[in-house]
Amino acid sequence: MDAIKYNEVILGGIVMLSNIRWLTLSLICLSIILYAILIKWLNPYFLPRLAIPVSIIISLCVGIVLLSVILGPAKKQLISMNISQEKYKETTNLLGISKRELEEKNVMLKQKTETLTILNRINKAMISTTDLDRILGLILEAVQKDLNFDRTIIFLIENSTLQPEKGIGIENEELEKLAISIKDKNNFIIKTITEAKPKIIFSIEEEMIPRNFTEVYKNLKPNLLAAIPLISKDKVIGLVIVDNTKSQREIEEKDIRNLSTFTNQAGLAIDNARLFEMEKNFVEELKRQVDIAKRELEQTQSQLIKSERLSALGEMAAVVAHEVRNPMASIRASAQRISKKIANDDPNKKYTRYIIEESDRLERVVKNILMFSGETAPQLIESDLGKLIEDVLYFLQPEIESSQVQIVKMLDESIVMLKIDPALIRQVLLNIIQNAVHFMVNRERRELKVATMQDGSNIVLEISDTGPGIPEENVKKIFDPFFTTKPSGTGLGLTISNRIIEAHKGRIELHSVLNYGTTFKIILPIS
Repeated sequence: MDAIKYNEVILGGIVMLSNIRWLTLSLICLSIILYAILIKWLNPYFLPRLAIPVSIIISLCVGIVLLSVILGPAKKQLISMNISQEKYKETTNLLGISKRELEEKNVMLKQKTETLTILNRINKAMISTTDLDRILGLILEAVQKDLNFDRTIIFLIENSTLQPEKGIGIENEELEKLAISIKDKNNFIIKTITEAKPKIIFSIEEEMIPRNFTEVYKNLKPNLLAAIPLISKDKVIGLVIVDNTKSQREIEEKDIRNLSTFTNQAGLAIDNARLFEMEKNFVEELKRQVDIAKRELEQTQSQLIKSERLSALGEMAAVVAHEVRNPMASIRASAQRISKKIANDDPNKKYTRYIIEESDRLERVVKNILMFSGETAPQLIESDLGKLIEDVLYFLQPEIESSQVQIVKMLDESIVMLKIDPALIRQVLLNIIQNAVHFMVNRERRELKVATMQDGSNIVLEISDTGPGIPEENVKKIFDPFFTTKPSGTGLGLTISNRIIEAHKGRIELHSVLNYGTTFKIILPIS
């Protein structure tokens, strides 16, 4: 309204100036007219030279009267113009102040809008994701963008330890150094948790700073470091530590209030993410345990079925072996008697030899079947494993030399005496070593390595060869009864060997690489 009134005053002044201009022109015209009249009227009475001064005097008098009439309102108009100009200046100043205040409010409103936008993003993230690392990153990004601290670190309480989880403005190596035990209740950081209130370090001397913090937070001064607790459901789950040790900009109470805006939402988001992660880990662990139990149940069921089949097979094999053994003894004895009566140069002599050799082979098969079908109960006595190995190698020396196999012995002489059944262990060694020698016959490199060593509470016996190796599909079947790849094998040697070692509370492990060789590892407990 003042501006409108001022404009009206200005228009009035312009009109007044226009009136003065026309008044001046009117006076000039009036003077000319009076001059003409006075010349005409005053000639008879006055001298002509008096006409001009008289006309001028009369014109001036009339003009003065007219000016006094006209300039009275003009003076009022000018005074009004001056007052309006001062009011306009005052209004302009007030408008400037209002504009500045409006701009400040716009900046504050913009900041609040950005803060609300970030809080909305955190809320959306809390709803849309349960990834703890993503939520922590989003919170740090929001704090750094809105409040611009030198460093921001989020700590979470885990197993009585305040563990640094994620930070901005700090290297991972430094971050890992900042773990604190929550049992140290005297230091500044733990007080923030116990009191559940934000804190700013106002005095370096009075506040107790953890030693590992002084290594990372160098040039620490009052009002440069603050800690704000993360609270979820009235429980402190961690805290946020911010500092300005690089820029040396003091942290104020308004900074803490603004930061608390984020931490109030962050605490709930972090707690929800951790609960979901715990539930996820629990479900995964439960699933893993169920899978293990399922596999073990399937293996137990398979072993039970296998045991039942083997038990039935063993009983049948024992009956057959007993029934075959006596006739075979008679056949062998008869063949020996016939062989004695046939001359050495008789062509039929070789047939009796065949009968005797095959009878002996069948006797070995029957013996293996009877051993497989019966319970293997070892007679444990203290024995020297090294000497037993030497005896077996000496017994097999002719076979080893004829096959041109090189023996490499790496026997640990410090191994103590073992409680084993020497006869059964001897049979295991014979089975494995004879198999190794057999499969190295056509190999360019023929090396048999026998090694013993102590591994904790166990004695380990390794028998390695440079044979062709065992195909992967046969590795799982190698200890199954009647499985063999030897033309003249029974498929019971390794099965019986495995049962003997299991009866000693040990186990046999197999490692084989095609075209490189095979290693049997026999593991026996010391006690």
